[in-house]
Amino acid sequence: MLTHVLAGLQGELGIEVGAVHVRHGLVAGSEVWGDICAELCAPLSVPLAVREVQVDRAHPGGLEAAAREVRRAALLDGLGGGVLALAHHRDDQAETVLFRALRGSGVKGLAGMSDFVHVGAGGRIWRPLLDVPRSALHAYAERHGLRWVDDPSNTDTAFSRNFLRKEILPQLNGRFAGASANLARLGRLAGEAEGLLEELADSDLEKLRIPGCMQMLRAPALGLSSARLRNLLRRLLIKAGTPMPDEARLREAERQFREDAAVSGSRILLGEVALCVYRQHWWLEAATVPAEVADFRPWRGEAALPWAGGVLDFCAVSGQGLAADLVMAAPCRVGHRAAGARMRLNAGGASRSLKNLWQEAGIPPWLRDAVPMLWVEERLAWIAGVGVAAEFACPPGAAGILPRWSVFP
Repeated sequence: MLTHVLAGLQGELGIEVGAVHVRHGLVAGSEVWGDICAELCAPLSVPLAVREVQVDRAHPGGLEAAAREVRRAALLDGLGGGVLALAHHRDDQAETVLFRALRGSGVKGLAGMSDFVHVGAGGRIWRPLLDVPRSALHAYAERHGLRWVDDPSNTDTAFSRNFLRKEILPQLNGRFAGASANLARLGRLAGEAEGLLEELADSDLEKLRIPGCMQMLRAPALGLSSARLRNLLRRLLIKAGTPMPDEARLREAERQFREDAAVSGSRILLGEVALCVYRQHWWLEAATVPAEVADFRPWRGEAALPWAGGVLDFCAVSGQGLAADLVMAAPCRVGHRAAGARMRLNAGGASRSLKNLWQEAGIPPWLRDAVPMLWVEERLAWIAGVGVAAEFACPPGAAGILPRWSVFP
């Protein structure tokens, strides 16, 4: 039906309409559905693409989730900067909001589906019918003599969404006038609330973040209310693209974050990431701790070396970092901590032990075994996160080499 509507508005809206049918072969007889789509598109002069997909029946989220994922990927394939119009309507929105509410979703989940969603490189998903009830769409299709297909899988109430659609929502609408409309309205209001919570979290992040790095100040974070701090954590997890932990786990992470002992070094796992605290700073990093590299590796001037799950870059600079003439004139190697190693950061100053250097530089304990160090012959010239030894410091205006380790936040 949406194809029929948009095809009739091409001239008025200045758009070009194409249609996509995704064939996943989960329903017996569905191989002819593409032909029915072609019958609709042909008289409208709308080009049709039929895309074959394979659904993982062993998907951990179940068959519904697996089919939804591959269908979405197929629809977005080749979208680029275009717009993908989907025919979700008000009853679909009500179903989504109710389903997520029953699963215990927060405000973000209750927000349901959005009218517009940005995807990929400039592409957008558009749902123009979210405020239109199913009954109005059915009447439109009958009025224009459109042919449609009833997917028999949609009647199987063993699937939770079908159960809500077939059994629960009709009873709610019969008992409470406008139940579907009110649920859809709840979704819109939850979407507005979620937007405000995101704005609040971004404002808090702006105040807490240390310029030039991904770390944040802990003291002002402790001054936030529990709800506001957890809102900030949720926002960071969303930005990191990691699955959201349940409420109990998030509350436990907040409790550990606030403990006085956290300043000595705390690493709280939240699925694929870890919430890290050291002294008065905190940040998120990958859950996997970089492994210690057991041996030394020669460095012969390469622009980059892999090191402990990250990349050690050597950038050509001027007037900073290591003096290029001193470093390149002798054999160099990258290694780890060595017993009794010491380094002097300031000319005329005393040499310091690794423990003191790491503590002063704020290197957390769980990273120290993997921290790369550059040795020039037998002299320690540079430590990641600490700096350059005074005797190897690059003079102003001279050619320098500035190492950087990507693991550091």
